[in-house]
Amino acid sequence: MRERYLKVAELSQRFSVSQMSIRRDLHLLEQQGLLRRVHGGMVATPLARLGLEISPQLIAHLNEQASVKAEIACAAAALIQPGDHLIFDNGSLSYLTACALSGDLLTQGDLAVITNSIPITLELAPWPGVETILLGGVYEPASTMSTTGASTLRSLDGLHADKMFLTAATIDLQDGVVLMPEHGESRLAKRMIAACSRVILLAPGSKVGRAVVGEALCLSAGDTLVTDQECPAGFVSALGQHGIDVIQAQKLPRKVLCL
Repeated sequence: MRERYLKVAELSQRFSVSQMSIRRDLHLLEQQGLLRRVHGGMVATPLARLGLEISPQLIAHLNEQASVKAEIACAAAALIQPGDHLIFDNGSLSYLTACALSGDLLTQGDLAVITNSIPITLELAPWPGVETILLGGVYEPASTMSTTGASTLRSLDGLHADKMFLTAATIDLQDGVVLMPEHGESRLAKRMIAACSRVILLAPGSKVGRAVVGEALCLSAGDTLVTDQECPAGFVSALGQHGIDVIQAQKLPRKVLCL
């Protein structure tokens, strides 16, 4: 399926059957966990929800501020162009950005994706428009479902990307870019940043400018911040003075909030 969201009326016309029949079939597919019905249509279920045993920590991150994260993910995914070489870290917003890629990019985008995230790999690898490179290393299933360690660092040797998507716990003018706890340490994030031309930071506006405990990178590590409308105007202005562009995601229609 190329589209992430399809309307009942469109499906009825495409298959020359009644809308009642389409709704009945969608109900059966929803019971099998293959999609989620939303107002007027359906949304494809991410591969990571099709029976995989997801770590409770990852589920908690995905469910926290789900609507806001969906908005940020869609805005971030809109920055991806055909032919891009990309790096995704193992954060929840990076995963949701991967899930928000358009059907055209997934099927004919000629993308190359480098990641240490197993959920991102499983989400993108089946699509013909994406070449997925999973970094080797020690598998950490308990919280991150990703690879880590010295082997992961070595796997980046010789690789380069146009854009990197990095989930941040917070971004503070003094502390810099504070990493999510699941990063464990900053060496991998720094190595990923060094391997790409543009770093796109992902963080909800409610969490920027807040002091949190965690490993931090210099504020200059990021080129762009994708956040939501709650990001304070003063903070947006201050980041601009530091050379960081800020994209504030727009509110999305209800039908596309389920990624």
